[in-house]
Amino acid sequence: MRAHLLSIMVLASSCGVQFSPETLVDSLRILAITSDPPEVAPGGQANVSVLFGDPTRVGQVSTIIWVGCDPDPLDLNRTACNDASILVKPSLITEYPPGLTLLGFGPKAVYTAKPGVFDILEPENTIRQNGSIGQVMAIVIAEDVKVSAMGDELKAVFQRIENKETPTAIGLTRIVVSEKPEKNLNPAITNLTFDDAPLPLGARLQVRPGQEVALGVEVPESAREHYSELQPSGPVEKQEVVVGAWYSSNGRFSRERFDVTSTEGTTFFAPGSTKFPEDPVPEKRTGQLWLVVRDNRGAQAFEQFRFYVCDESLPTPRVTGVMAPAVAGDPVLVTGDDMPKVLDILIGGVALETSTYSAVRNAFVGFPPVLLPGTYPVTMRGQNCSSVDTGLTYTVP
Repeated sequence: MRAHLLSIMVLASSCGVQFSPETLVDSLRILAITSDPPEVAPGGQANVSVLFGDPTRVGQVSTIIWVGCDPDPLDLNRTACNDASILVKPSLITEYPPGLTLLGFGPKAVYTAKPGVFDILEPENTIRQNGSIGQVMAIVIAEDVKVSAMGDELKAVFQRIENKETPTAIGLTRIVVSEKPEKNLNPAITNLTFDDAPLPLGARLQVRPGQEVALGVEVPESAREHYSELQPSGPVEKQEVVVGAWYSSNGRFSRERFDVTSTEGTTFFAPGSTKFPEDPVPEKRTGQLWLVVRDNRGAQAFEQFRFYVCDESLPTPRVTGVMAPAVAGDPVLVTGDDMPKVLDILIGGVALETSTYSAVRNAFVGFPPVLLPGTYPVTMRGQNCSSVDTGLTYTVP
């Protein structure tokens, strides 16, 4: 069998068949589930959030259902979330097996650890200090489910999932429940660069077709925490290992995983590269990048960015006016020539939020970023990879 599989792989290679990299997100997929904090005391709470990508439904609403499972006090992983039947048949969740709780709907939820989880253990039991694992399940559904859905209505949603009528992704994360005083924290991403330059806050990364972009990621040494693990022979001092992973909706990377302490960089090959003809420039020239960093104790952090594959044949837009909103809650209007070719407008180095070109107003519109009172320069970034200081300013009262 092994020889047969090897011959198939050799044949595929000789025929020019290319396999999609693990970093490519081309359908609904959960990339990370974070818990803040990742470790709590019995009775403590943690905020959970999910990072997912779905290039097949850009701009459409997806629903996230959260389920929590109590930790096993004996740390034998005997939790309801480890029941494989629930992953195959999520409608079983509506029957609420012991130890399982529906946490709610939405992009975030709150997990509460069982207060008396260790009551059956002796005070000196090492599990109290090393901890036991509570679990949280995120179910991302490619449809808009009403928050009020319960009972039969919710069961009908799960039935559509089981019948494969609705695309769905299910992911699990762990939350350590322990009594030790110094608990694990999520790693922090302190410096992220693209070709040695930071990306303006909220702006899209401009790339040329096939451009090779050097990605820089820094995680402070303090994020690789030292901790003590109690073993039968006594306490053992350890230090965390923190690894990172990049994902994209288009294009690919020089490596799929990296140790954050490594001096070797990661390269992003933008769509349209002659090295990878199977990665063409997307029709709308847009895409997404996701970065996830994890330590070996289950803590995670993530960042996400949009990118745009530039068309250098396009004209460079010329901004002639910036109009502040007359009423709070209205957008900023940016006028000028060739405004449909604007990619981002920066005020004080920060992009207008939810910005786009409005044909009705013949202007580029977006909501002002949160800035301290003052006067800030206005920069235009175009779809042709231009970046121009407009010479105009915007005043925040």
